[in-house]
This record gives sequence, structure tokens and C-alpha cells, in this order.
Amino acid sequence: MMKRRQFINRTALAIVGTSLIGCFDHSKFELKKNQVVGCFGDSITFAGGTGGYVEMLQEIFNKEKPELNIKFINFGKSSETVSGLSEEDHPGPRPYLFERLDEILDKNPIDVALFCYGINDGIYGKPSEELFRSFKIGVYSFLEKMRQRDIKTILLTPPPLAERHSGDQNITSYSYKHPYPKYDKEVLEKFTDIILEMQHPYASAEINIRKPLFASQKDCYDKDPIHPNKKGHRLIADTIFGNLSF
Repeated sequence: MMKRRQFINRTALAIVGTSLIGCFDHSKFELKKNQVVGCFGDSITFAGGTGGYVEMLQEIFNKEKPELNIKFINFGKSSETVSGLSEEDHPGPRPYLFERLDEILDKNPIDVALFCYGINDGIYGKPSEELFRSFKIGVYSFLEKMRQRDIKTILLTPPPLAERHSGDQNITSYSYKHPYPKYDKEVLEKFTDIILEMQHPYASAEINIRKPLFASQKDCYDKDPIHPNKKGHRLIADTIFGNLSF
């Protein structure tokens, strides 16, 4: 199993040494008949594996575009990151996508990847250039993996951390239990910019799910500031569907 930091460092060198030249068309992405979409993300994507935005997308396509015969597969995993980081208060190291990604792709041929990470990747702490660099490298690393397999990718922005959480300014060790009070504004907004500004030939589309969720957070979140409720998942699914072309 590849050590996390070795992978990140090697990928960082690849990014520094790569010059991406050309025109990046980030208009609406077109799904084609009989394609299989692999959905990668953390617990928000997994959603218990039964009733989140991935499953809702399947229902929408079955109803609205049955002739396309699109299949969505949920590969979400709770607590996972692409940054390879974990906070001290987390029960053990957070799962790291790149420790399972190759095996998933070997066993499950897919045509399109749907990517949604970020809310865990900042480990709920203060912003830093190293933190932003780790997330950017994680996103880029995923896209490089997709390039190797010729899998076009739809990047989703991270969802917000709902404002109703109680942040304690006196805490010095932040975690998912006690997020940094400005985590959404100072970390997740920056992660959103990283996604929306990502320049890579296999970043075929970027969809901003943060904006509608943030605007409707009173309806889309209950007491849990991390995980959207059913209305929130429906809004994510509808936003994705509305940003695709057929």
C-alpha cells in the first residue's frame, strides 16, 4: 500500500512538471446512452448507500431519460478524503481514496466519474497554504488517475458547512465535532474555488452545488451541519441534472 505522503509528494512533482496547454471546455457535460457513472465521495455521497443524491439521480434519469439507460454506482465512503489528512480527534486515520481507487476501477469499468470531496479534506481546522495545496493535489491526482483510464470527470464543489453549528473560538484542536468557526468561509469557499478553477483535460465539467445548498440551508439541513437532509440531497441531484446536457 502506497504511503500517503509519498503519493502526495510524487504527485506534486508531476504537477510542477506538467504544462497543460489547450482550450478547456467546461460547458454542460453530455451523458451518452448506456454509460456507467461512478460516484466518488465521502459520507455525503454514500448517504447510507440507499437514499442520497446518487440514488436520486438514478431515479431522475430512469424517469426523465429512460432511453439513455444511464447507470449510477455509489462508491462513497464515510469520513474519506483526497488530501490524506486527519484531525487529532478523529477515531483513527481518515480513509484515503487513493488506497482503494485502483481496486475499484479494476473491478468496475466506468465511463464517467462524478467527484465530490472537500468537506472533510480541511479536517475542520484553520486555513493554510499547505492545506489548500494538499486538496488541490488530491483533486489533480484523481484527474490523473482518470486520464490513465480515459474516464471523463464531473467535479462537484464541496457542500457548505451549515451555519447553525456552534463554533468555539477558544478551542485550539479543531475536528468534525468542533469545527473552526470560520471553516466554511475560509476553507470550504477556497476549496470551491479550487474545483471551479481546475484546469485539466479530464475535468470535463464543474458543477457548483455549494451555492444552492448555502442559499437554502435552512431547508436543506437539520441539526447536523455536515450532512444535508433529504431536501438537500434532492437539491444536489436536481442541480447536477440541470447542469447536464442530453
